[in-house]
Amino acid sequence: MSRIAIVFALIAFATSAGADVILSELCDPQANYTTDRYIEIYNSGPSAVSLTDWKVVAVGNNAEVCTWNLSGMLAVGQAKVCGGPSTVTGFTVDFPNAAWATPNSQTVGFSTWNGNINDGARLKNASGTVIDEVVMPTDGIFKDQSLVRNANITSPRVGYLASEWTGTPVTLATDASPGTHNGSLPPPGGPVFSNVVTDPAVPAPDENIDVEASVVDTSTEILSVALAWGLSSGSQPNVIGMNLVSGDTYRTGAPIPPQSGGVVYYRISASDSFTTKSTSLLSYNLGTGGTGSPTVLSVGETSDSTLLVFFSEPVDPVTAEMPTNYTVGALSGVAAVRDPVQTSQVLVTLRGLTAGALSLTVNGVADLSNNVGFGVTKGFTYIDVTIPAGYYDGTAGLKGSALIIALHDIIKGHTVKSYAYALTAFAITDVKPNGKIWDVYSDVPGGTPPYEYSVGGTGQGATEGMGYNREHSFPQSWFNSVSPMVSDLNMLYPTDAKVNGYRGNFAYGMVGDTTHQSLNGSKLGTCISPNYDGGSLDVFEPIDAYKGDLARTQFYVASRYFTEDQSWPGGPETYGANLRAWAADQYLAWSVNDPVSWKERMRNGAIWTIQNNRNPFIDHPEFVSMIYDSNAVVASVGGSPRASGIQLRQNRPNPFAAHTTIGFDLARGETVSLAIFDIAGREVSRLMHGTRLNAGSHSVTWDGRDAGGTPLRAGLYFCRLCAGDVSDTKRMVLDR
Repeated sequence: MSRIAIVFALIAFATSAGADVILSELCDPQANYTTDRYIEIYNSGPSAVSLTDWKVVAVGNNAEVCTWNLSGMLAVGQAKVCGGPSTVTGFTVDFPNAAWATPNSQTVGFSTWNGNINDGARLKNASGTVIDEVVMPTDGIFKDQSLVRNANITSPRVGYLASEWTGTPVTLATDASPGTHNGSLPPPGGPVFSNVVTDPAVPAPDENIDVEASVVDTSTEILSVALAWGLSSGSQPNVIGMNLVSGDTYRTGAPIPPQSGGVVYYRISASDSFTTKSTSLLSYNLGTGGTGSPTVLSVGETSDSTLLVFFSEPVDPVTAEMPTNYTVGALSGVAAVRDPVQTSQVLVTLRGLTAGALSLTVNGVADLSNNVGFGVTKGFTYIDVTIPAGYYDGTAGLKGSALIIALHDIIKGHTVKSYAYALTAFAITDVKPNGKIWDVYSDVPGGTPPYEYSVGGTGQGATEGMGYNREHSFPQSWFNSVSPMVSDLNMLYPTDAKVNGYRGNFAYGMVGDTTHQSLNGSKLGTCISPNYDGGSLDVFEPIDAYKGDLARTQFYVASRYFTEDQSWPGGPETYGANLRAWAADQYLAWSVNDPVSWKERMRNGAIWTIQNNRNPFIDHPEFVSMIYDSNAVVASVGGSPRASGIQLRQNRPNPFAAHTTIGFDLARGETVSLAIFDIAGREVSRLMHGTRLNAGSHSVTWDGRDAGGTPLRAGLYFCRLCAGDVSDTKRMVLDR
């Protein structure tokens, strides 16, 4: 070996041997967990490490549910983060190769990675050897928490040792320390708020109200703090400066003036030299003033064992965080955490809740004036999101048309309720944790919606915020407004009446030029979805947070009413109940980019109790690609078509009415077959069979007729080219 080669070998050895890379943090934040969960790795030294061919693997229920393929160098003292490429709270993801929205195919997906028993992570080196592993032996060890490797731990370990880790509850991922381990980097900058209180603590009508808050900034000096207030959740135009009064406590320089009643909304903002940050929208209710003890306004289910309790006023942190102060029947709370900013809200963990109408009882929780409540009760509906045992029996191994037929047979024949009953059902199926109606056309997840509706707040109006009604996400005109579709809760949503009017009968799609926009950002305008074939009609684009919800609803309709749509007029995204190719492609992308949320799982569970059927694409989001990927609908075999020397080109024109030309290329002489299949997987026409062709480009014309010469009905078809053990498939749309 030459001297130069020896030197490079020594350098390579120094960057891979004798250096310890460890799993340093597992974070499952309470908020935005579907996008903002992450796993951190850290190089404790003494040398830099090449991460080429290394992997970080998320483990959920003892299965490997997500894998990040690593690369590049990890310097001594450097920490890097594996997570989804798009985050809500805005932190750097160093290894975006994988995303929580794209689970490994052998598992049910990222929803199983939630800090409970048999969840954790593995670190594999370039040889595929597991060098560090942490898998939880019991429930809840990093659920809603950041689990951080202690500073004195510098070597990996295969197996969980509790003394090596410290868990801290976190609401947002940025409340933890992504990319920072053991102080190797400064913490994220910007002001941090806590201990927000009103003075007096229990505001009453016709009183001056001051507000105090602790505001700290670990990275630089705070330059200004201010409070904005108003009488509407959508507008806080009045601004009051806040002054430092002691330590890190700021107080309004002038009080919020007396109000006769109702709700006052406010938000605190603080600025340093680099950034301005604000609290979420806060409020106090002047109708609950005086010396009364706190009552419970609503109880929301935020996980299968966690309730979010909304009190009528800020509550004392000591009594509010005593778990045994909360009971549901014979069950007692095992954990309770008061929100540090929304001090009238408490997260309570109870184990063993059963589905149905329940009642929470609160004893011993005091307000900030030490008025203690006893026997305070609030009813709520607990939804079991568990998939019933055996519900999807018979779907294993199926894909394409076989899978859609199997799903149709499972979910058909649901219990039919009246269209009027939908408004009653919304009080169970579409209610936020705060007890308000969940309107996907006005809600702003993680932010402040422009308005919110109480249950029963139906109506019409010339502007937004005047009332909600029933939105058919699959418009009525597409199925002639008849039963059972008209009252199927799986396709019905409560939405603001004005925005519902904007949407009308338009398809969902991506908007270019906008003609109307709702206050939460939903848009109506010209379609820019790829390969759109809906004519000159506009499309309606919901905000990103609800695109997956509405896409999975469209997939539900196509399965539930498969072969039951003979008289349906259809629409710009459908032929009957079947999705056009452009819509299937667009909604597949939306379904991947906006994965199934807790809201959807709750809604699915609630509808199950009413209709006795479920949306399969919420329970098993992987079903979407297994049906709507063209290579799954008409399965390919063998290797990659291009690598094997064949390529089927997209037919032209597409869609077509009378004739279309199908072109394909062969790299060498082949014996080929070319056939047309319908969406059920049945062969309807064979254009070539065992035909020997030379290398080069070839084409054939199809007239939209079956093998007997009968014109086929309009709809989605598939063209498959086979050569040896390799095939290639394209979607085709016949438009009569």
